[in-house]
Amino acid sequence: MSEFGGLFSILVKKSGLSVNEVSKKIEDKKESLGHLINDEVAVRLVARDLGITLSEEQVAKPVVKIEDLVPNINNVTISVKIEKVGSHKEFTKKNGTTGRVGRAIISDETGRATLVFWDNKTAYLHEMRVGAQVTIFSAYTKEGLNGDIEVHMGNKSRLELSQNLPLEVLPEESVHRGRLWRVYDPIEFNRRDGGQGRVVAFLFKREEGMTRVLVWNPSDSLLLNLKEGVAVDIVGGTIKPDFHGEAELHINDESLIRIDGKDIAYSKVDVKRLADIQPDMSDLTIEGIVERDFNVETTYSGKNYAKVLLKEGKTVLSVIFWNDKALQVKRIAKPGTLLRVEGCYSKNGPYGLELKVSKWSRTRSK
Repeated sequence: MSEFGGLFSILVKKSGLSVNEVSKKIEDKKESLGHLINDEVAVRLVARDLGITLSEEQVAKPVVKIEDLVPNINNVTISVKIEKVGSHKEFTKKNGTTGRVGRAIISDETGRATLVFWDNKTAYLHEMRVGAQVTIFSAYTKEGLNGDIEVHMGNKSRLELSQNLPLEVLPEESVHRGRLWRVYDPIEFNRRDGGQGRVVAFLFKREEGMTRVLVWNPSDSLLLNLKEGVAVDIVGGTIKPDFHGEAELHINDESLIRIDGKDIAYSKVDVKRLADIQPDMSDLTIEGIVERDFNVETTYSGKNYAKVLLKEGKTVLSVIFWNDKALQVKRIAKPGTLLRVEGCYSKNGPYGLELKVSKWSRTRSK
């Protein structure tokens, strides 16, 4: 992939010239040589004329500021804060397949820009929140319809949380005492060695607040005993940051979890009325009647999804399920079924307000 974007940004910074002045020098250099050179060669020649060294070390991982971005730069690395997260919408491509696009607003100390996600990269939208500090790698830039700069995430792009919490291994004498507040459905996954693994998560309520706990490769016996409201002692564990930089407690040895099955304090879960739901609400528990039959569809990239219409009174909302959640809801939900979804969130979709089911959500028929 082209290094022009990184070289261009370094040249702007080192020369003290404006973006437009550097761009003109590059175009003049190409014209003077009969347009027989490409942008990368031209920017190096301009740098040589100005007596500026573009070191390979700086090119390897250049971090560009928003104010330095110009259209049609490839291989951009940029560190920004998430200002606003939008939803994604689907469209039909020229070849007849379905594509997806979504947007977010990003900023740094030099300005703001639009971040555009394409196809499978729109999955990042489900995980991001306002205020998250992220680094975007291998992106490219374009001029938007309103003339502003857009940063696009293509097939080779990736996004990482920039401000991680330090990894902290808790000593075995460190005992956390509290109750299981919400238990999510276990998730199965393929391990790198080709084997099958699974993980279960639950919210752990203590006096200090709520913490999400992930237990890796739990036994069937443990899963049966993870009941909401039960008293639990957790001894040790490892604290890691989640995508948003918030602390999660990871347990690799389930013997660190001590459950007192006789001490259960049932708590009433706040079920949100569908009519009261507004955009950008999180951790919702909702109930509704499945209004009509639905199918599990498959995107061009092979992901499963299901769009379920839930009705409560006169209000009807779409609930979007992905991958294993889509297959699960198809098994348990028929027209007329009372469906309960815990841990979903709301977004404005292309057709209005929608509810989204995350990988940690729990769905039950009643």
